Amino acid sequence: MRSASVTRLTLAACLALSACATPHIRHVDDTARAIAPLITPLGAVSTAHAAQIVDKRLGPEDDPHVHELIDAFRAQAATPLIAGNRVSLLIDGPATLGAIRKAIEGARHSVHVETYIFADDEVGQEFADLLIARCREGIEVRVIYDAIGSVTTPGAFFDRMRDAGVQVREFRPLDPLRTPLPWKINNRDHRKIVVVDGLTAFTGGLNISSTYESSSSTRPGPEAGRDQAWRDTHVELDGPVAAQFQALFLATWTRAGGTIDAKAAGYFPPAVTVGNELVAAVATDADDDNETRIYATYLAVIRHATQRLWLTNAYFAPNKEFRAALIAAARRGVDVRLIVPSFTDSGLILNASRNTFEELLAGGVRIYEQRYALLHAKTAVIDSALSMVGSANLDMRSFLHNNEVNAVIIGHDFALKLEAVFEHDLKDTRELDLQRWRNRPFMDKVKEKASSLFSYWL
Repeated sequence: MRSASVTRLTLAACLALSACATPHIRHVDDTARAIAPLITPLGAVSTAHAAQIVDKRLGPEDDPHVHELIDAFRAQAATPLIAGNRVSLLIDGPATLGAIRKAIEGARHSVHVETYIFADDEVGQEFADLLIARCREGIEVRVIYDAIGSVTTPGAFFDRMRDAGVQVREFRPLDPLRTPLPWKINNRDHRKIVVVDGLTAFTGGLNISSTYESSSSTRPGPEAGRDQAWRDTHVELDGPVAAQFQALFLATWTRAGGTIDAKAAGYFPPAVTVGNELVAAVATDADDDNETRIYATYLAVIRHATQRLWLTNAYFAPNKEFRAALIAAARRGVDVRLIVPSFTDSGLILNASRNTFEELLAGGVRIYEQRYALLHAKTAVIDSALSMVGSANLDMRSFLHNNEVNAVIIGHDFALKLEAVFEHDLKDTRELDLQRWRNRPFMDKVKEKASSLFSYWL
């Protein structure tokens, strides 16, 4: 069984080698910037036409504040908003893994898998068998796995796929001969991407592991729940935006030492409208530069929210600037709510997270702890207009050190679906009370304060 605590501890052991080379986060300038274009299957559209397309996705109410929110996001995202997509919301492992299996089974050209954890367990073996079978049927199959995320998966597991013709690359090997610059060890590939035929993409929080074999609705509790039935969220994206995820995969494939002719036929098929959703893939690549695009987009939407800001996140340990933005939103009347775990696979990050709660509660942020299943989802829904589902946690590791990706969906319809999921999740939580939180045991406070000293690296 795989636990992320193993990979976090392994990573922590490597951090001393990279501390001097890791940059601090830059202050995010919220002043006006050029807005990234909106692209349809026919090409980029004018500013006026883009506004009309966005209007149609926002529903009947013409709220200028929502338009400001979306413009602020687009200015910070620095990636085009793609029209013409169909987006399916996938909750927990059974639904997500089933949808991915179905897409892989139907592949006609290529299957690309990029994952932090590829476990050698029942689910991992099943997916390996499926990828091998598709490869033998003539489909191009490529897999990228992270060396630390998959540190307990034996090399023989991946060799079996290689021997069958699957192309496999390890991201940032721990072997100093293959990763000679020690500070590179701190840059991990935490993305979860599957792209099939360049037409369908999947992303979100799920790794390939038996942790997700059963649904969180079974309510396993804090003991069994550390190893099974995690609560997670993914999306299936059909349409032109799949090309953005394909490009991300191919860039990482090259960085990991793979070779490919990205211009060859099949990888980027002609864009065709299959739905109405507006989507952008917002990604960070923390290889050499202090890339903070996901951090910047989060701050932009927090600062421009006017109605509600509902966040669900597994590992919550942001910096002071981020926390101040949440508090400022709550004080101007925004309904700011945060669902976090009550138990997790990493005691350090849980305690570091809890060290921020008193400040947030005092500032008007409402915090809820998931009681019955281990929470691993990373989602946000803002003003019933903008939604995020992806791999990025709200901590400094995701903001600064990891390669991450979030799917950002602009539109009222999808936002309502994600709000409904949030409200359903609230039923399995307990809300924290400020006074009771202040009266928690002294030793809990000590552990939380001590853990917070490492929050930049966790």
